[in-house]
Amino acid sequence: MIIMRIRKFLVLFTVAIVSCTMFQAAAQIEDKMSAAVMKVYDDHIAKNPNDYNTIFMRANQLYVNHNYDAALKDVERTIQLAPTKETELLFDAYMLRATLYELKENYDAALADVEKAAAITPSSLSCIYMKGKLAYDKGEYEAAETQFKSILQRESRNYDAMYCLACVAAKQGKPEDAMAWVNEAVTMYPAESQVYLNRAKVQEMLGQYRDACDTYLIAMSATNDKGTSIGRIVDLAAYHYEDVMASLKSASDENPRVGIFYRVRSAIALSYNHYGQALRDLKAITDNDLLEYYTIYNDEAMCLFQLGDYDQAYNYANKAIASDATNPDGYILRSMIELRQGKGNNYKTAMTTLDQALVLSPDYAPALLAKARLLIAQKKYKDALPLVSKAVECDPSSADALMLRGWLNKYQLKNETAAQADFSRVLTIKNDNINSLKGFALHELGNDHEANAWAEQMIQLYPATGGEAYYYAAALQAAMGNKAQGIKYLESCLANGYGALYEIKLNEDPYVNIAPLRSEPSFKMLLDQSQLNFQER
Repeated sequence: MIIMRIRKFLVLFTVAIVSCTMFQAAAQIEDKMSAAVMKVYDDHIAKNPNDYNTIFMRANQLYVNHNYDAALKDVERTIQLAPTKETELLFDAYMLRATLYELKENYDAALADVEKAAAITPSSLSCIYMKGKLAYDKGEYEAAETQFKSILQRESRNYDAMYCLACVAAKQGKPEDAMAWVNEAVTMYPAESQVYLNRAKVQEMLGQYRDACDTYLIAMSATNDKGTSIGRIVDLAAYHYEDVMASLKSASDENPRVGIFYRVRSAIALSYNHYGQALRDLKAITDNDLLEYYTIYNDEAMCLFQLGDYDQAYNYANKAIASDATNPDGYILRSMIELRQGKGNNYKTAMTTLDQALVLSPDYAPALLAKARLLIAQKKYKDALPLVSKAVECDPSSADALMLRGWLNKYQLKNETAAQADFSRVLTIKNDNINSLKGFALHELGNDHEANAWAEQMIQLYPATGGEAYYYAAALQAAMGNKAQGIKYLESCLANGYGALYEIKLNEDPYVNIAPLRSEPSFKMLLDQSQLNFQER
């Protein structure tokens, strides 16, 4: 059983996950270092435009930074400038250019560069490997298989070649052969995370999504995984949510004292608005003292808030703040909870808590917007406007801030010119996800046809799991007055497991809400049919 094999890795596994934030911090440091290195390269090349060594080093850094067009220009310049005696440099340059051409799907040009590199170093395994990859990319699987097997004839323990052969076998419809190759690599390198990552990718190719998640869980235990497997699990959950959740549940059932299994599962559930499902796992953590840190308490408070249990949500929000009294998000969430406690409309208490958040971080746009929304709920529109304007100044790319200021100016302060300017600015923000709010801006600008196209694009781009794209589409239709279409989107939203009861029943924040749909006769029926979405499970 896969879970039994996981037990051998539990100590390393826990260390790897607890260290994940360290790797994230390291990544941020690496980004800053990369920017500094690029500046050094740029300054040097500006003074020495024919220094092909530095140009090539910059090309490599641009490749690492995923700036492929700029990298291609630099590597081409390197090849033009480097003398023929620089054989090692030219070999590397041809291979880098081949890789860049491959990324652009220019396979013939890539192969031509590989041949040039092979002419310099005929015995290079890198050239053989690249030829195999290019054949695979073109669907020439027998040719690819020949190249990869020739690598194993020289290096029998080359797990990259084994992985490639597994991919070839998967493409040829030979699942047993595919698994045999990746399993052989795992047997040879049982402590190496990459062989497990490779096996999981092959299992995904074969449609074995539950097994793939099981394999990623093992890979997470390796000290050199650096959080890669968590990212792969999250990506897998986007399209195979139930398989991932089942794998994680088996892991937690077999290892009930290992809190990280519950934590990963709850985080995935939260990302898809499955608050009842997330709550079950978060409670398993806190009730059994398995893990303790700010985000667990804060997430539990958010789940309880979205499910309507405000008193319990308040308790966990306080625990979150006690764990990290310097995080403004904890105060923002507690203010939302306080507003709804008891008979509701507890504006004074909620405002006091928001002021605490702003004392901690005066320029924090979410806190400024939360306070503005609290004032809007009390019809204090003129008082809200400076806060929203400050949020725009602090975060010019915040579609939320621009939309809220546009809404205030258009509907409450009757400044149509200012409103139109803000809605137009939303369309210029480089953000193509749901939070771009471009459909809502298009609607306010009178372009409902494009707004509808945006909503449909979001539904196509983002997994149905959790139903969030459908929720935004329903809110957009509600804003347009198209209640019948809004109800259809809401039905799809709930059918895909959307579990934010607060958003469905109560939220009336400007522009993204479904308040107009609540008076429709079918609304209550849809809600009654979807009660499982809002239950701890």
